[in-house]
Amino acid sequence: MRRCSPLAGLFLAGTFALALSACAPRSSAENHSPKTIRWWHINSDLPSQKVIDEIAKEFEASHPWVTVKVVVLDNMEYKPKLKLELAAKDPPDIFHSWGGGNMAELAKQGYLRDISSWVQGDRWKSRISPVALGLYSYDGKVFGFPQDLGMVGFWYNSELLSKAGFSDFPTDWEGFLQMCASLKNAGIAPVSLGLADRWTAMYYWAYFALRLGGRGIFDDILDGRRSFEDPSLIGAGRLMQDFYGRALLQRTAIGDDFMAQSRYMGDGKCAVQLMGQWALALQAQAAEQKGKLERYMRFAPFPSVKGGKGGPRDVMGGGNGFVIGKNAPDEAVELLEYWTRAENLQRYFDVFPAVPTVDAVKIANPALLQVKTFLKDMSSYCLYPDQMFPQEINDLIDGTSARIMIGELSPERGCAIIDEAWKKAQTASP
Repeated sequence: MRRCSPLAGLFLAGTFALALSACAPRSSAENHSPKTIRWWHINSDLPSQKVIDEIAKEFEASHPWVTVKVVVLDNMEYKPKLKLELAAKDPPDIFHSWGGGNMAELAKQGYLRDISSWVQGDRWKSRISPVALGLYSYDGKVFGFPQDLGMVGFWYNSELLSKAGFSDFPTDWEGFLQMCASLKNAGIAPVSLGLADRWTAMYYWAYFALRLGGRGIFDDILDGRRSFEDPSLIGAGRLMQDFYGRALLQRTAIGDDFMAQSRYMGDGKCAVQLMGQWALALQAQAAEQKGKLERYMRFAPFPSVKGGKGGPRDVMGGGNGFVIGKNAPDEAVELLEYWTRAENLQRYFDVFPAVPTVDAVKIANPALLQVKTFLKDMSSYCLYPDQMFPQEINDLIDGTSARIMIGELSPERGCAIIDEAWKKAQTASP
Protein backbone atom coordinates (compact mmCIF):
# COMPACT_ATOMS: atom_id res chain seq x y z
CA MET A 1 0.00 0.00 0.00
CA ARG A 2 1.32 3.45 -0.95
CA ARG A 3 0.84 6.53 1.14
CA CYS A 4 2.30 10.04 1.09
CA SER A 5 5.85 9.16 0.10
CA PRO A 6 7.96 11.18 -2.38
CA LEU A 7 7.29 9.74 -5.81
CA ALA A 8 8.54 12.32 -8.29
CA GLY A 9 7.79 11.26 -11.81
CA LEU A 10 5.68 8.32 -10.73
CA PHE A 11 3.09 8.36 -13.44
CA LEU A 12 5.20 8.36 -16.54
CA ALA A 13 8.41 7.03 -15.05
CA GLY A 14 9.32 3.51 -15.95
CA THR A 15 6.44 1.13 -16.14
CA PHE A 16 6.92 -2.52 -15.48
CA ALA A 17 5.73 -4.92 -18.11
CA LEU A 18 2.94 -7.27 -17.28
CA ALA A 19 3.18 -10.14 -19.71
CA LEU A 20 0.83 -10.95 -22.55
CA SER A 21 -2.14 -13.14 -21.94
CA ALA A 22 -5.33 -14.03 -23.72
CA CYS A 23 -8.88 -13.99 -22.51
CA ALA A 24 -9.28 -16.97 -24.84
CA PRO A 25 -12.74 -17.56 -26.29
CA ARG A 26 -14.28 -20.96 -25.76
CA SER A 27 -16.31 -22.61 -28.48
CA SER A 28 -18.54 -24.49 -26.10
CA ALA A 29 -19.80 -24.48 -22.53
CA GLU A 30 -19.96 -28.27 -22.35
CA ASN A 31 -16.85 -28.66 -20.19
CA HIS A 32 -17.70 -25.85 -17.78
CA SER A 33 -20.19 -25.44 -14.99
CA PRO A 34 -22.41 -22.34 -15.20
CA LYS A 35 -20.95 -19.26 -13.51
CA THR A 36 -22.49 -15.93 -12.56
CA ILE A 37 -20.25 -12.89 -12.06
CA ARG A 38 -21.58 -9.90 -10.13
CA TRP A 39 -19.86 -6.73 -11.35
CA TRP A 40 -20.58 -3.60 -9.28
CA HIS A 41 -19.59 -0.15 -10.50
CA ILE A 42 -20.47 3.46 -9.66
CA ASN A 43 -20.37 5.13 -13.08
CA SER A 44 -23.48 7.28 -13.19
CA ASP A 45 -23.06 8.55 -16.77
CA LEU A 46 -24.81 6.64 -19.55
CA PRO A 47 -21.93 6.60 -22.10
CA SER A 48 -19.50 4.82 -19.76
CA GLN A 49 -22.28 2.51 -18.53
CA LYS A 50 -22.83 1.48 -22.13
CA VAL A 51 -19.16 0.63 -22.60
CA ILE A 52 -19.10 -1.49 -19.44
CA ASP A 53 -22.24 -3.32 -20.57
CA GLU A 54 -20.68 -3.96 -23.97
CA ILE A 55 -17.52 -5.38 -22.39
CA ALA A 56 -19.65 -7.67 -20.22
CA LYS A 57 -21.63 -8.96 -23.21
CA GLU A 58 -18.46 -9.56 -25.23
CA PHE A 59 -17.04 -11.59 -22.37
CA GLU A 60 -20.25 -13.61 -22.12
CA ALA A 61 -20.05 -14.32 -25.86
CA SER A 62 -16.53 -15.74 -25.50
CA HIS A 63 -17.44 -17.58 -22.28
CA PRO A 64 -20.92 -19.02 -22.94
CA TRP A 65 -21.11 -20.66 -19.52
CA VAL A 66 -20.75 -17.25 -17.82
CA THR A 67 -23.48 -14.74 -17.00
CA VAL A 68 -22.30 -11.26 -16.02
CA LYS A 69 -24.70 -9.28 -13.86
CA VAL A 70 -23.70 -5.63 -13.96
CA VAL A 71 -24.98 -3.56 -11.03
CA VAL A 72 -24.83 0.25 -11.16
CA LEU A 73 -24.86 2.08 -7.83
CA ASP A 74 -24.81 5.75 -6.94
CA ASN A 75 -21.59 6.82 -5.23
CA MET A 76 -23.35 7.57 -1.93
CA GLU A 77 -25.38 4.33 -1.82
CA TYR A 78 -22.47 2.14 -2.87
CA LYS A 79 -20.63 1.99 0.46
CA PRO A 80 -23.61 1.06 2.68
CA LYS A 81 -24.77 -1.61 0.21
CA LEU A 82 -21.28 -3.05 -0.03
CA LYS A 83 -21.12 -3.11 3.76
CA LEU A 84 -24.23 -5.31 3.83
CA GLU A 85 -22.70 -7.72 1.33
CA LEU A 86 -19.52 -7.91 3.37
CA ALA A 87 -21.49 -8.55 6.56
CA ALA A 88 -23.08 -11.51 4.80
CA LYS A 89 -19.56 -12.64 3.82
CA ASP A 90 -20.59 -12.54 0.17
CA PRO A 91 -18.77 -9.65 -1.55
CA PRO A 92 -19.45 -9.01 -5.24
CA ASP A 93 -17.06 -10.78 -7.60
CA ILE A 94 -15.78 -7.54 -9.11
CA PHE A 95 -16.45 -4.25 -7.35
CA HIS A 96 -15.32 -0.64 -7.36
CA SER A 97 -12.39 0.43 -5.19
CA TRP A 98 -10.27 3.50 -4.65
CA GLY A 99 -7.43 1.33 -3.37
CA GLY A 100 -5.34 2.37 -0.39
CA GLY A 101 -6.08 1.82 3.29
CA ASN A 102 -9.73 0.91 2.98
CA MET A 103 -8.90 -1.74 0.40
CA ALA A 104 -6.11 -2.99 2.66
CA GLU A 105 -8.63 -3.37 5.49
CA LEU A 106 -10.84 -5.50 3.27
CA ALA A 107 -7.82 -7.60 2.32
CA LYS A 108 -6.81 -8.07 5.98
CA GLN A 109 -10.34 -9.13 6.85
CA GLY A 110 -10.33 -11.74 4.10
CA TYR A 111 -12.92 -10.17 1.79
CA LEU A 112 -10.65 -9.99 -1.27
CA ARG A 113 -9.00 -12.53 -3.54
CA ASP A 114 -5.25 -12.40 -4.11
CA ILE A 115 -4.70 -12.09 -7.88
CA SER A 116 -0.94 -11.49 -7.76
CA SER A 117 -0.06 -14.56 -9.81
CA TRP A 118 -2.40 -13.39 -12.54
CA VAL A 119 -1.42 -9.72 -12.71
CA GLN A 120 2.31 -10.33 -12.32
CA GLY A 121 2.42 -13.51 -14.38
CA ASP A 122 1.69 -14.53 -17.94
CA ARG A 123 -2.08 -14.02 -17.86
CA TRP A 124 -2.23 -10.21 -17.91
CA LYS A 125 -1.90 -8.06 -20.99
CA SER A 126 -1.78 -4.48 -19.65
CA ARG A 127 1.18 -2.30 -18.72
CA ILE A 128 0.85 -0.06 -15.68
CA SER A 129 2.85 2.16 -13.34
CA PRO A 130 4.09 0.19 -10.30
CA VAL A 131 2.82 2.99 -8.05
CA ALA A 132 -0.67 2.75 -9.55
CA LEU A 133 -0.68 -0.99 -8.94
CA GLY A 134 0.75 -0.39 -5.47
CA LEU A 135 -2.46 1.40 -4.50
CA TYR A 136 -4.26 -1.89 -5.13
CA SER A 137 -1.74 -4.01 -3.26
CA TYR A 138 -1.29 -4.94 0.38
CA ASP A 139 1.37 -6.97 2.15
CA GLY A 140 3.04 -7.76 -1.16
CA LYS A 141 -0.16 -9.07 -2.73
CA VAL A 142 -2.28 -7.60 -5.53
CA PHE A 143 -6.06 -7.55 -5.07
CA GLY A 144 -7.24 -5.38 -7.95
CA PHE A 145 -6.37 -3.11 -10.84
CA PRO A 146 -6.92 0.65 -11.28
CA GLN A 147 -7.97 1.97 -14.66
CA ASP A 148 -7.23 5.61 -13.87
CA LEU A 149 -4.94 7.57 -11.58
CA GLY A 150 -4.94 11.30 -11.14
CA MET A 151 -4.95 14.17 -8.70
CA VAL A 152 -7.34 16.60 -7.10
CA GLY A 153 -6.88 20.22 -8.09
CA PHE A 154 -8.76 23.31 -9.19
CA TRP A 155 -10.73 23.00 -12.40
CA TYR A 156 -11.53 26.46 -13.70
CA ASN A 157 -13.39 28.14 -16.53
CA SER A 158 -10.71 30.20 -18.30
CA GLU A 159 -13.32 32.34 -20.06
CA LEU A 160 -14.92 33.40 -16.76
CA LEU A 161 -11.52 34.09 -15.21
CA SER A 162 -10.61 36.32 -18.14
CA LYS A 163 -13.78 38.36 -17.59
CA ALA A 164 -12.50 39.09 -14.09
CA GLY A 165 -9.08 40.07 -15.45
CA PHE A 166 -7.15 36.84 -14.80
CA SER A 167 -5.21 34.98 -17.49
CA ASP A 168 -3.28 32.75 -15.07
CA PHE A 169 -4.44 30.80 -12.04
CA PRO A 170 -2.93 32.04 -8.74
CA THR A 171 -0.14 29.98 -7.21
CA ASP A 172 -0.70 31.10 -3.58
CA TRP A 173 -3.83 31.10 -1.41
CA GLU A 174 -3.88 34.85 -0.90
CA GLY A 175 -3.89 35.31 -4.66
CA PHE A 176 -6.66 32.75 -4.99
CA LEU A 177 -8.85 34.65 -2.54
CA GLN A 178 -8.16 37.90 -4.40
CA MET A 179 -9.16 36.24 -7.66
CA CYS A 180 -12.39 34.97 -6.09
CA ALA A 181 -13.18 38.47 -4.81
CA SER A 182 -12.65 39.85 -8.33
CA LEU A 183 -14.95 37.21 -9.79
CA LYS A 184 -17.62 38.06 -7.21
CA ASN A 185 -17.31 41.78 -7.95
CA ALA A 186 -17.74 40.96 -11.64
CA GLY A 187 -21.04 39.21 -10.87
CA ILE A 188 -19.62 35.71 -11.29
CA ALA A 189 -20.10 33.05 -8.60
CA PRO A 190 -16.49 32.13 -7.79
CA VAL A 191 -16.52 28.58 -6.38
CA SER A 192 -18.87 25.64 -6.82
CA LEU A 193 -19.17 23.23 -3.88
CA GLY A 194 -21.72 20.54 -3.00
CA LEU A 195 -21.52 20.22 0.77
CA ALA A 196 -24.39 17.76 1.05
CA ASP A 197 -22.02 14.99 -0.03
CA ARG A 198 -19.44 15.97 2.64
CA TRP A 199 -16.39 14.44 0.92
CA THR A 200 -16.20 17.50 -1.30
CA ALA A 201 -15.28 19.58 1.77
CA MET A 202 -12.67 17.01 2.82
CA TYR A 203 -10.57 17.94 -0.20
CA TYR A 204 -10.11 21.47 1.18
CA TRP A 205 -9.25 20.23 4.66
CA ALA A 206 -6.77 17.69 3.32
CA TYR A 207 -5.02 20.11 0.99
CA PHE A 208 -4.76 22.82 3.64
CA ALA A 209 -3.26 20.22 5.98
CA LEU A 210 -0.77 19.12 3.32
CA ARG A 211 0.21 22.70 2.60
CA LEU A 212 0.64 23.57 6.29
CA GLY A 213 2.04 20.30 7.66
CA GLY A 214 3.91 19.03 4.63
CA ARG A 215 3.74 15.91 2.55
CA GLY A 216 3.99 13.41 5.39
CA ILE A 217 1.14 14.56 7.61
CA PHE A 218 -1.39 11.78 6.91
CA ASP A 219 1.30 9.13 6.58
CA ASP A 220 2.57 10.18 10.02
CA ILE A 221 -0.91 9.93 11.53
CA LEU A 222 -1.40 6.47 10.06
CA ASP A 223 1.92 5.31 11.49
CA GLY A 224 1.44 6.95 14.91
CA ARG A 225 4.04 9.70 14.61
CA ARG A 226 1.42 12.47 14.68
CA SER A 227 -2.25 12.72 15.55
CA PHE A 228 -5.40 14.22 14.07
CA GLU A 229 -4.98 17.01 16.62
CA ASP A 230 -1.76 18.12 14.95
CA PRO A 231 -1.58 21.94 14.66
CA SER A 232 -1.53 21.71 10.87
CA LEU A 233 -4.93 19.98 10.80
CA ILE A 234 -6.41 22.45 13.26
CA GLY A 235 -4.95 25.27 11.17
CA ALA A 236 -6.46 23.68 8.07
CA GLY A 237 -9.86 23.83 9.75
CA ARG A 238 -9.44 27.53 10.47
CA LEU A 239 -8.53 28.22 6.84
CA MET A 240 -11.63 26.30 5.73
CA GLN A 241 -13.86 28.34 8.00
CA ASP A 242 -12.31 31.60 6.82
CA PHE A 243 -12.86 30.52 3.21
CA TYR A 244 -16.48 29.58 3.83
CA GLY A 245 -17.13 32.82 5.72
CA ARG A 246 -16.19 34.93 2.70
CA ALA A 247 -19.39 33.87 0.86
CA LEU A 248 -17.54 32.77 -2.27
CA LEU A 249 -19.71 29.67 -2.87
CA GLN A 250 -23.02 29.40 -4.70
CA ARG A 251 -25.88 30.32 -2.36
CA THR A 252 -27.25 26.76 -2.21
CA ALA A 253 -23.92 25.08 -1.40
CA ILE A 254 -25.06 23.49 1.89
CA GLY A 255 -27.95 21.68 0.22
CA ASP A 256 -26.22 20.90 -3.08
CA ASP A 257 -24.59 17.54 -3.76
CA PHE A 258 -21.63 16.74 -5.98
CA MET A 259 -23.74 16.49 -9.15
CA ALA A 260 -25.17 19.95 -8.49
CA GLN A 261 -21.63 21.19 -7.96
CA SER A 262 -20.71 19.70 -11.34
CA ARG A 263 -23.77 21.21 -13.02
CA TYR A 264 -22.89 24.75 -11.92
CA MET A 265 -19.47 24.31 -13.52
CA GLY A 266 -20.76 22.64 -16.67
CA ASP A 267 -23.33 25.38 -17.23
CA GLY A 268 -20.86 28.20 -16.58
CA LYS A 269 -22.62 29.46 -13.44
CA CYS A 270 -19.49 29.10 -11.29
CA ALA A 271 -15.87 29.62 -12.25
CA VAL A 272 -13.91 27.17 -10.09
CA GLN A 273 -14.26 23.80 -8.34
CA LEU A 274 -11.80 21.64 -6.41
CA MET A 275 -12.15 18.13 -7.79
CA GLY A 276 -10.37 15.07 -9.18
CA GLN A 277 -9.60 13.93 -12.70
CA TRP A 278 -13.19 12.82 -13.34
CA ALA A 279 -14.53 16.38 -13.13
CA LEU A 280 -14.87 16.93 -16.87
CA ALA A 281 -16.95 13.80 -17.40
CA LEU A 282 -19.35 14.65 -14.57
CA GLN A 283 -19.61 18.31 -15.59
CA ALA A 284 -20.65 17.22 -19.07
CA GLN A 285 -23.14 14.71 -17.68
CA ALA A 286 -24.76 17.12 -15.21
CA ALA A 287 -24.83 20.24 -17.37
CA GLU A 288 -27.86 21.35 -19.30
CA GLN A 289 -25.49 22.52 -22.04
CA LYS A 290 -23.89 19.04 -22.26
CA GLY A 291 -20.20 19.76 -22.62
CA LYS A 292 -20.38 23.04 -24.54
CA LEU A 293 -18.03 24.72 -22.03
CA GLU A 294 -15.48 21.90 -21.87
CA ARG A 295 -13.11 23.74 -24.22
CA TYR A 296 -12.73 26.49 -21.60
CA MET A 297 -11.86 24.16 -18.72
CA ARG A 298 -8.31 24.17 -17.39
CA PHE A 299 -6.57 22.63 -14.39
CA ALA A 300 -4.25 24.00 -11.69
CA PRO A 301 -2.72 22.53 -8.51
CA PHE A 302 -3.91 23.64 -5.09
CA PRO A 303 -2.06 26.88 -4.20
CA SER A 304 0.65 27.24 -1.58
CA VAL A 305 -0.21 28.59 1.88
CA LYS A 306 1.95 31.23 3.54
CA GLY A 307 4.33 29.73 6.09
CA GLY A 308 3.43 26.14 5.21
CA LYS A 309 5.83 23.23 4.79
CA GLY A 310 4.18 21.86 1.64
CA GLY A 311 3.83 23.28 -1.85
CA PRO A 312 1.90 22.93 -5.13
CA ARG A 313 4.00 19.94 -6.19
CA ASP A 314 2.78 17.95 -3.18
CA VAL A 315 -0.40 16.49 -4.63
CA MET A 316 -3.36 14.48 -3.39
CA GLY A 317 -5.22 11.99 -5.50
CA GLY A 318 -5.89 8.37 -6.21
CA GLY A 319 -7.32 5.99 -8.74
CA ASN A 320 -10.55 4.31 -9.63
CA GLY A 321 -10.48 0.61 -10.31
CA PHE A 322 -11.83 -2.78 -9.35
CA VAL A 323 -10.96 -5.46 -6.82
CA ILE A 324 -11.91 -9.12 -6.82
CA GLY A 325 -14.15 -10.59 -4.10
CA LYS A 326 -12.91 -13.55 -2.09
CA ASN A 327 -15.46 -16.00 -3.53
CA ALA A 328 -15.01 -14.92 -7.15
CA PRO A 329 -14.34 -17.61 -9.76
CA ASP A 330 -11.35 -17.50 -12.10
CA GLU A 331 -13.62 -16.15 -14.80
CA ALA A 332 -14.07 -12.94 -12.78
CA VAL A 333 -10.32 -12.37 -12.83
CA GLU A 334 -10.32 -13.07 -16.58
CA LEU A 335 -13.08 -10.49 -17.02
CA LEU A 336 -11.08 -7.90 -15.10
CA GLU A 337 -8.09 -8.63 -17.32
CA TYR A 338 -10.27 -8.25 -20.42
CA TRP A 339 -11.62 -4.93 -19.10
CA THR A 340 -8.12 -3.53 -18.55
CA ARG A 341 -6.81 -4.24 -22.06
CA ALA A 342 -5.79 -1.04 -23.78
CA GLU A 343 -8.24 -1.41 -26.66
CA ASN A 344 -11.14 -1.80 -24.24
CA LEU A 345 -10.07 0.96 -21.87
CA GLN A 346 -9.64 3.23 -24.89
CA ARG A 347 -13.35 2.83 -25.60
CA TYR A 348 -14.09 3.76 -22.00
CA PHE A 349 -11.83 6.82 -21.86
CA ASP A 350 -13.15 8.04 -25.22
CA VAL A 351 -16.48 8.68 -23.45
CA PHE A 352 -15.30 9.18 -19.85
CA PRO A 353 -12.40 11.65 -19.82
CA ALA A 354 -9.83 10.84 -17.13
CA VAL A 355 -6.14 9.91 -16.87
CA PRO A 356 -5.61 6.20 -17.68
CA THR A 357 -3.05 4.05 -15.91
CA VAL A 358 -2.35 1.97 -19.02
CA ASP A 359 0.18 3.82 -21.16
CA ALA A 360 -1.19 2.59 -24.47
CA VAL A 361 -4.50 4.39 -23.83
CA LYS A 362 -4.39 7.86 -25.35
CA ILE A 363 -5.96 11.09 -24.11
CA ALA A 364 -6.35 14.26 -26.16
CA ASN A 365 -8.14 16.70 -23.85
CA PRO A 366 -5.71 19.56 -23.03
CA ALA A 367 -6.90 19.90 -19.42
CA LEU A 368 -6.36 16.20 -18.74
CA LEU A 369 -2.93 16.46 -20.33
CA GLN A 370 -2.27 19.19 -17.78
CA VAL A 371 -3.15 16.74 -15.01
CA LYS A 372 -0.79 14.17 -16.49
CA THR A 373 1.99 16.77 -16.66
CA PHE A 374 1.51 17.81 -13.03
CA LEU A 375 1.70 14.17 -11.99
CA LYS A 376 4.95 13.78 -13.88
CA ASP A 377 6.52 16.79 -12.16
CA MET A 378 5.19 16.32 -8.63
CA SER A 379 7.33 16.01 -5.50
CA SER A 380 5.03 13.75 -3.46
CA TYR A 381 1.77 11.88 -3.82
CA CYS A 382 -0.83 11.45 -1.08
CA LEU A 383 -3.80 9.13 -1.39
CA TYR A 384 -7.16 10.68 -0.50
CA PRO A 385 -7.16 10.75 3.33
CA ASP A 386 -10.68 9.30 3.39
CA GLN A 387 -9.31 6.17 1.73
CA MET A 388 -6.26 5.72 3.97
CA PHE A 389 -7.99 4.57 7.15
CA PRO A 390 -10.65 2.02 8.16
CA GLN A 391 -14.05 2.84 6.67
CA GLU A 392 -15.61 4.24 9.86
CA ILE A 393 -12.70 6.69 10.21
CA ASN A 394 -12.86 7.60 6.53
CA ASP A 395 -16.56 8.41 6.85
CA LEU A 396 -15.88 10.46 9.98
CA ILE A 397 -13.16 12.44 8.19
CA ASP A 398 -15.64 13.35 5.44
CA GLY A 399 -18.50 14.30 7.73
CA THR A 400 -16.37 16.20 10.23
CA SER A 401 -14.62 18.18 7.47
CA ALA A 402 -17.95 19.55 6.28
CA ARG A 403 -19.08 20.36 9.83
CA ILE A 404 -15.86 22.24 10.52
CA MET A 405 -16.10 24.18 7.26
CA ILE A 406 -19.59 25.54 7.95
CA GLY A 407 -18.77 26.31 11.60
CA GLU A 408 -20.87 23.59 13.19
CA LEU A 409 -17.71 22.37 14.95
CA SER A 410 -14.61 24.25 15.97
CA PRO A 411 -11.43 22.98 14.29
CA GLU A 412 -10.13 21.88 17.69
CA ARG A 413 -13.26 19.90 18.55
CA GLY A 414 -13.58 18.39 15.09
CA CYS A 415 -9.99 17.17 15.07
CA ALA A 416 -10.41 15.79 18.59
CA ILE A 417 -13.48 13.79 17.53
CA ILE A 418 -11.59 12.13 14.69
CA ASP A 419 -8.53 11.53 16.85
CA GLU A 420 -10.59 9.89 19.61
CA ALA A 421 -12.26 7.59 17.09
CA TRP A 422 -8.93 6.71 15.45
CA LYS A 423 -7.35 5.80 18.80
CA LYS A 424 -10.37 3.70 19.70
CA ALA A 425 -10.24 1.90 16.34
CA GLN A 426 -6.57 1.09 16.85
CA THR A 427 -7.23 -0.27 20.33
CA ALA A 428 -10.07 -2.43 19.00
CA SER A 429 -7.99 -3.83 16.12
CA PRO A 430 -6.82 -7.41 16.62
